Amino acid sequence: MSTVITGKLKGVVENDYNIIVEPGNYLSYPNSIVQVVTCRSDAKNTYASAVTGNGTTITVLNLTITPKFANSMLVMSWMISGEVGENNMFLIHRDGVLITDTGYESYNTISGNVRYSGFTPSYYDANNSSTPRSSCIQYAIPAYTTNARTYAPAVRGSGATALTYYLNRTVASTGADNQEQTISTGILMEISQ
Repeated sequence: MSTVITGKLKGVVENDYNIIVEPGNYLSYPNSIVQVVTCRSDAKNTYASAVTGNGTTITVLNLTITPKFANSMLVMSWMISGEVGENNMFLIHRDGVLITDTGYESYNTISGNVRYSGFTPSYYDANNSSTPRSSCIQYAIPAYTTNARTYAPAVRGSGATALTYYLNRTVASTGADNQEQTISTGILMEISQ
């Protein structure tokens, strides 16, 4: 590791203060954003929210990243719009599998990995056919390696009855007056340490 101390960096052209980093090399400093990955889905898909297993990945909200540094933190969030009954949990999957890394689990660790334990619940609004709602999930985990991986939200039923999650739409319709259609988004930032 080299240390450079300077009062000003200047390019070869007068008043040019751009720093050019050759391909394959990366310029970073602690707590800086190294890279950003985003996703957006307008799709009106449905996902099984079973009451057993580790949830169903909402694949259209995949965030795929190849970290530049193994010691980075990966900070991500999703704004998910859609409709489902109130007995539903959102989880987070990495490469299609529930995250169980100690300290970074995708469920409440006091309750353990049971159907009513997750990252955040769906809302109860007493109208499960014509009024979608939005949920926000925020999550952070160390990169650990520089291998490519994919993060995505998932759904799992938290009661005795399996449900269906309707992404970007209402239960009753994929498009009509008073049947709102929405967008869901995600963002993942690699933060250097």
